[in-house]
Amino acid sequence: MFPGVSGMTIDGAGMLKKMESLMKRASLSLSRSRTSAIAGVMFTAAYFLVAVSTTSAAEPATGAAATDVTAKVTDHSRVMGAARADCKKCHVSEVAAGMKTVHFQSAEQRLYKFDGNTKKYADALGIKQAELLSNSACADCHGTVALEAGQKKVVSGVSCESCHGAAGGDDGWLNTHQSYHASMKIPREQETAEHKAERHARCDTAGMVRSTNLYGLAKSCYGCHLIGNEKLVAAGHKAASVFDFVSWSTGEVRHNFFMDKEVNAAAPSLWTETEKGTVANRRRMKFVVGMFAQVETTLRLLAPATEGAVIKQFRNPLRDAAELLQEVDTPETVAVGELVEDFVPSRTGKKPENGDEYLAAADEIAEHAKAFVNANDGSKFADLDEIIEETPAYYSQQYKQKYGEEN
Repeated sequence: MFPGVSGMTIDGAGMLKKMESLMKRASLSLSRSRTSAIAGVMFTAAYFLVAVSTTSAAEPATGAAATDVTAKVTDHSRVMGAARADCKKCHVSEVAAGMKTVHFQSAEQRLYKFDGNTKKYADALGIKQAELLSNSACADCHGTVALEAGQKKVVSGVSCESCHGAAGGDDGWLNTHQSYHASMKIPREQETAEHKAERHARCDTAGMVRSTNLYGLAKSCYGCHLIGNEKLVAAGHKAASVFDFVSWSTGEVRHNFFMDKEVNAAAPSLWTETEKGTVANRRRMKFVVGMFAQVETTLRLLAPATEGAVIKQFRNPLRDAAELLQEVDTPETVAVGELVEDFVPSRTGKKPENGDEYLAAADEIAEHAKAFVNANDGSKFADLDEIIEETPAYYSQQYKQKYGEEN
């Protein structure tokens, strides 16, 4: 048994049984070990690099303001790309690890070859081959798109800025995040607490999704792992295959080398040192925050949806994630479960509310999620470990064939 913030308790074995029941109801032919770490049906549409850590209750500075930031790019002129930003100058091991992943290789596999599914989906969206590597929905998730000579262009596969936000511009976060003094170059260890707080605030304002911004990172991930483009789904693109937030972020895409370039730590190593966070607490928070992100993103995708065949695919993921949030039993998670009851589509794909109401509900979910992150550090949810530990860290088949399960 473990206590929730509300003072109530929940039986861990009961939660596991509840989860298995929900997965059966979702009609997925998945083993228990592959489905027990994340609520309902998690989607994946594009491989998306994500390095996720948790926000400690000891660091309220990463609260509401910071969690408003996501990595979704709206101004491609600010995207630099890992080569031009020279990320490897400070993050050589992180960049090397990222380049081995199917996420980084996604552009080469799916954008440079205009055949097979790539051509089928492009034709369905009216995208010409010349546009595939520039101004296309495909490029937005399968690559890193920057401006070159005033034109959008894929400069690499999924990379640093895909998750951490566009870094360039005069007021960008690239230089700010590594500057530990206002007027001179000093080691990180000599930075004052006041300057650190100011630096973090400026990075947040510039659009950086820092490792402490758990909900921002989760939403950045789901921005590509949930697909609501009705033409794309109608053409056969997956909209409802399994994506496990905890296992994916701790497997192939993990790149926590900050404190030791030779050791890929189980949690962001700088965060672990400075915030005294633990791996177990981080995973528990990712489990819950992943469900929040699933609910919010699903509601936003349902808002403009009109095709019943697409709408009904969001029924189980929305309902099941909300029900499991209620099982976690905090004021924020229970509120989400109660709110979502009025927005679950019918089995035939009819929406019970209009689009504006779905968006308003999504906004409310986001506020509950931020409140949850600010109020918790994972230490109260030990019984989630039984569920989380049954799902191994995720490595793609391509990665395992080349490198095994080590990164």
